[in-house]
Parts: sequence; C-alpha cells; structure tokens
Amino acid sequence: MKNLATSKNEICLIAGSGLFVNEVANYLKFKNLLGQIVIINNNKTLKKNFKNNYKQFDIKNLEKIILFIKSKNLQKIIIIGYVDLPPIDKINLSLKSKLLISKDIFLNNINDQSKILKRYLLNNKLSLLSQKKLLKDMLVYRNDEYVHKENKKIVTQLTKKKVFIRKLYSMNIGQSFIFNGDRLIAMEDIFGTNDMIIRIGKISSKFNNLIFVKSKKYDQIDEIDFPVIGLETLKLLINYKFRVICLFKNDILISEKAKFLKQIKTNKISLLVM
Repeated sequence: MKNLATSKNEICLIAGSGLFVNEVANYLKFKNLLGQIVIINNNKTLKKNFKNNYKQFDIKNLEKIILFIKSKNLQKIIIIGYVDLPPIDKINLSLKSKLLISKDIFLNNINDQSKILKRYLLNNKLSLLSQKKLLKDMLVYRNDEYVHKENKKIVTQLTKKKVFIRKLYSMNIGQSFIFNGDRLIAMEDIFGTNDMIIRIGKISSKFNNLIFVKSKKYDQIDEIDFPVIGLETLKLLINYKFRVICLFKNDILISEKAKFLKQIKTNKISLLVM
C-alpha cells in the first residue's frame, strides 16, 4: 500500500476515451502526481502505456469505483476524456447514496449531472479537481495568438464582435460555432465539433471567410467536460480552408499544444485569442 503522506499529493485519473487522456496521464506522471488510473471507457492506448497502473470499471458501478479509489488512499480525482455518462437514475447506487442526491436523481442535463457528481464525490470525502487549474500549462493564453497577414481584416472585424459571441455562450447551447464573416452558419450539436466542421467543410467552396469559434459554455464547470481542441480538429480546419480560429483565453485546453501552435504558424490560418 502507498504511503499515506505521499498519496495525499497523488491523483486518481478517471479516464474516458480519446487521445487527450493519454497526454494527461503522461503529464501527471511527469509531474509525479499520478497515483492510479481508473478506465471507464475502452482506451487501448492508455491500457498499453500504463498496463501496470490501471483498473477498469463500468461507470454504472460508481460506488465500487469510489471504494477502489479509497482503498488506494487517494482523495483527489480528475476526469478526462469522453465519458458516456448515463442518467443518474441508471447508476447502481445504495439507498444511502440515493438519499444523498435525493431530488437531483432524475435530472438528465449534462451540466446538472456534472454538478450532482461533484457534490456526490465531496460527500464521499473525495475532491474532484479542476482541469483548468491542474492542466494550466495546456491552456490557451493571449501570447499564443498568431495572425496571418491575409487574415488581419477578418480578425479585426471578429474582435469587434466579442460581446455578441459572449452572449452566444451565455445561452449554454454549445461549445463551438462557425461563422462566415458576419454570418453564423453552424453550431455544435450532439454529434460534436468535428462532425459540425465536416458538414460545413463539404460545402466550404460556397464560403470565403470561415471562422471557427470555441469556448466553454457559461454554466459549464471546470471539473468535467472542459473544452479541448487538438490536432485532429486543426487538420480539418486547415483542410477545409478556414481562415481564423477564435478561442477565449483560459477557457480552452490545447492538446499537444506545441505541435498545434506550430501548425498554426505554418499554414494560412490565424489564431485569435479573445
């Protein structure tokens, strides 16, 4: 068993699917913060790279996951990656746990579910860590901005619309939007960011000034489903000849950040940080 004094500084990574999970696991390992990995969605890369330090569970067995984490003397949790979170009422819970979440048990909104899960972990003396605070090296900052000379006019016009764009996010309807100049032409739905980009990309010849905007929603908590952008999305935007990527400072994590920023500078696409 780990030394308790040491494990207080270590973190249990609850891992969903996606490449970003592996990057975070390596980051925590490099920082000497990785105590244990709990896999709740199939993730072959993570299993291969951390084969001696993971345990797999079904997310529906939430109480078993909590007992396992406590058995490792860990108190801090971070949740990374896509998690197909079932409605709270579909999770296997004891009567005591059901009483803890009582009136919230039948809510299906993902933001509500995230807040319920956070409170539930706190009641079990476990701390759900902020992705924004823990992974601050991966956040987008003002000095990451890069404006290609051919896009200066578009960037200037877009900057003037900051208040309007913020109002869009205050409505909590999505993390990502696509503009063609002044016109909003698409917003992210249940199928995700890349699906939206591909839909517009297939008719991109009809547009001259495609702009991709991404930020966290107004009511979105930092601990679960914090917005991430990576090379896969960037490659799509470049392929479909988008002119500008607009991200809000401190509200987006960039996967493989050094490679991402290098790709921005070597292609005719601009990164505006608001």
